[in-house]
Amino acid sequence: MPCGSTIGPILASGTGIRTVDIGAPQLSMDSIREMCAVDDVKHSYEHLKAFYEEFTSLDAKISVGI
Repeated sequence: MPCGSTIGPILASGTGIRTVDIGAPQLSMDSIREMCAVDDVKHSYEHLKAFYEEFTSLDAKISVGI
């Protein structure tokens, strides 16, 4: 079941800036079905670290259809 959206996609649609809406779920943030565990914070950190370390090569592969 989908949960609510965040302000990121709303702002991105109005500005045209490429964005990715990510995040670790938090209890009662959007839904009672979402819960955050200690490992989720570590996984988010590792994911973002890898993304920024590889951003240049990833950015070259991204195709934005307009």
